[in-house]
Amino acid sequence: MIDWTKYTKIAEAVARKLADEYPGIDAEDIRQQILLHVWEKRTTYEAAAYPDGQLRNNFRKIGVSYAGRERYAYIYHSAEYVYTSSEIRQLFERAFFQPELWEKAPTRDDGVSVAAGGIVVALWDLDRAYSALAPLDAAVIAKRYERGEALSPAETMRLSRAIDKIARSLNNGVVKRQNEAKAHGANNRGQTVSADLAPA
Repeated sequence: MIDWTKYTKIAEAVARKLADEYPGIDAEDIRQQILLHVWEKRTTYEAAAYPDGQLRNNFRKIGVSYAGRERYAYIYHSAEYVYTSSEIRQLFERAFFQPELWEKAPTRDDGVSVAAGGIVVALWDLDRAYSALAPLDAAVIAKRYERGEALSPAETMRLSRAIDKIARSLNNGVVKRQNEAKAHGANNRGQTVSADLAPA
């Protein structure tokens, strides 16, 4: 017999954590997908009597698979990207502090994007988010990714928080643009979408 109270509690904890890792994917949707999986495989779960740690691992695999599919569908259908902290780190390491990219970059109005290991971001958006950081946060990013210097444990923690701030800033920009487009569409129902919504 499945202890649904216990399973639901573990699923909720896993879903909350994954929602932080996959911005734009709702924790409740992840939780429901996990519990749907358990229901569909209930005979297996009843027979196995998994310990809590194994349940968490199983639920995480289901949640990651679901969040990945949803994220891909969102990117494909909206042409918008959602950034993780890991991807922001790669952008700083491979693109942001590379002078040749800035030398080739057109003006801000041209909305140039740069690719770094398959990641695409507007260079100016990254610059704006970086410039909005507190001086100590910006300094620790520069120390690690521009100068390649080793960080102390305290600096490593500061770097992690600074990268998370950058990711939130970029993702908030995606959500803001999406909401503005929805609002604009609601105001123009029955009309042709105006050219100002076309991608740059």
